[in-house]
Formats: sequence, structure tokens, C-alpha cells
Amino acid sequence: MPQAVDLTVIAPMYNEEDSVADTVRRIHDTLVYFPGTWELLIVDDGSTDSSRARAEAESAKDPRVVVLGYKRHAGRGRALRTGFAAARGRYIVTVDFDLSYEPSHILRVHDALSREGGPDLVLVSAYMPGGTCEGVPPARLLPSKLGNWLLRYAWPQLLYTSTCIVRGYRREALQQLALTKDDKEIHLEILSQAFEHGLAIEEIPGHLRPRTRGKSKMRLGPTLSSHLVFLARRRPDLCAAAVSAVIIILGLLIWLAR
Repeated sequence: MPQAVDLTVIAPMYNEEDSVADTVRRIHDTLVYFPGTWELLIVDDGSTDSSRARAEAESAKDPRVVVLGYKRHAGRGRALRTGFAAARGRYIVTVDFDLSYEPSHILRVHDALSREGGPDLVLVSAYMPGGTCEGVPPARLLPSKLGNWLLRYAWPQLLYTSTCIVRGYRREALQQLALTKDDKEIHLEILSQAFEHGLAIEEIPGHLRPRTRGKSKMRLGPTLSSHLVFLARRRPDLCAAAVSAVIIILGLLIWLAR
């Protein structure tokens, strides 16, 4: 078995050739004074540009940077599951590749997980009290805020953010989950199974900023529709009210934009 490490950071990557060197540098600079051992797993989700080659060039410089992946684009869930299967860390933190959430969040998540009596799962939330969103375009922020507002009603515990990729896991807790999703629905699958297993979940404030390189993959229609479908399965009694609220809000936004 490969030697275990204290911390694994997983960064799914899809067509991020302009961000590779900067992302690796920023994560390295954040972890340079980390007191334990660590690894960075870059999972290439079937990129069609030079992302994979650039990531492998970074790996050649530092053996703690490991590149995984596959040829065909499958989705964030497949990338995360690939990273989870390969992770050697006692604590595992997942991040967005463009680092819209500063890499300092990695250390904050680790601190929460590793404290005595700490949670099994840590969520970073820009929408909870103390969290911030700075300069994020409305086209990206609106579907995320609206979708996460709807999803608050799906859980037995108040969660301000259900879909952010920036999270942390105790290894033994993650091993209890039987994950199957290939797309972004994996975030909801993880929470569903975590509640079913009685895992302790904690949110900490996050600070979201706009990406400086590449393009966002978020889309308003698919994001909201997937959240509504999930809510309908979890809480069918609330689904009709949620759909009405979304229609009213979207109608107001269209009217205001005229």
C-alpha cells in the first residue's frame, strides 16, 4: 500500500490550461508551512486542451503533485470519485481548480476537521453569516444562491451551501459513502448519504471571488432544474411552492432587465 499522508488536496480539472501553473503554485505556497505531509491530486476530467500536459509538467517538478484522469469528459462527480479512490490523506480537501475560493481555505478546513471532537465533513459557505462574495458576476451568483436557498429545505440540518466543491472529509467518514454520481449532483449525493450515516457536518464561512482565468462552467437552467428535481425527491410537499417561488423571482428579474 502507498504510504499515507496527513492531507490530500483534490483538484478536478477540465480545460484549464491557462490556470495550471498558477493553481499549483498557489496551493504549494499555501502548504509550504503545513506541519504534516501532503499531496495534491489533479484529476483531469478529459480535457481537450493542453491542461493534462501542463499538469504533468508540474508533477515532474514535485512528486507531491500527482496527475490522474481519463480521456473522455465525464463530469465533476467522476473526477472527485477518481480522486477519492486514490487519496492517501487522513484528511481530504476538495477545491475548485480556478481557486475562486482562496487556497487558504484548505488550511481552515483542515483545522476544523483535525480539532478534538471535530466534524466528519466540513462545508465552506460564502452564503452563511461571515461569508462573502466579492465581484462575482450576477450570471454566476444568481443560480448558485437561488439553488442553495431551495436546497436548505432538503436537509434535517440548516445548510447555507449544499453545492460548493470546497469541502473537507475525515478519511474514515468518506469511506462510509458509496458514491455513484458522475456530475455535480455528487455534492448532493454526498450530503444525502452523510445524513443517512449520521455523520457530523459543519459549515465554515468562505470567501468567493471571480475567477481570473478560463470560463465558468455553471449554467442557470440546468443548475436550477437539477436542484428542483432533487428537492422534489426529498421533499415533494415543498416542491410546488419552490417552483412557484422560482418562477416569480425569474419573472421579476426578466421584468427588471427590460
